[in-house]
Parts: sequence; structure tokens; C-alpha cells
Amino acid sequence: MTKCVICEQRPANGNGLGRCAQCHTKILAMSKRTVQPRHFLTYRDNVVGLYPDGGGTLKPRLLGRSAEHLPKGKTIDLNVYCPGYSRDIIKRFKACVLKLA
Repeated sequence: MTKCVICEQRPANGNGLGRCAQCHTKILAMSKRTVQPRHFLTYRDNVVGLYPDGGGTLKPRLLGRSAEHLPKGKTIDLNVYCPGYSRDIIKRFKACVLKLA
């Protein structure tokens, strides 16, 4: 009888993947998780979410959401002055939003 390739304790069921039923359900539950954006950029009524890419970078995606219901701690409003960011970063943020919109 073959053992589970993940936990190496329980016998693997006959699904051909070499995993026990418990490890298989854990993997299915982990794959159903949705990725939340780390930051939101708002500019001229457009909302862009910055999602983690897995390699340490953030990938922008245009969202069809209203800027009113976004969390204030994660939102960077580019319509007003943003303290703590350099002018070059703000320019890149604005170009990113306009390119996706």
C-alpha cells in the first residue's frame, strides 16, 4: 500500500494523485482562496488594485468598484497630494491607472 506523498503517514486513496483524503481536501480548500489586493489606486474615478504576483512584485488590475467603499488604510488617492511618495512614483501610479482605464 502506498503512503501519501504529502504527510507520508496515511495511506493514499485510489485517486491516482498519491494523496490521502485529508491532504486532498486541504489542497482543494487552499486553491479556493481569493487573493486580496494589497493597495488600491484611485485617479479620475478609476480604481486599480495592486495584487501580489508571487515574485515579490505587485500586478495592477482595473477594478469596476466605486472608490467610496474602499478601505482608507489601503487606498492611495492620486487626485490629491500624497505625502510620503516622491513625484516620480506618483507619476508612475497615474500612468499605470490611465493605461489600464
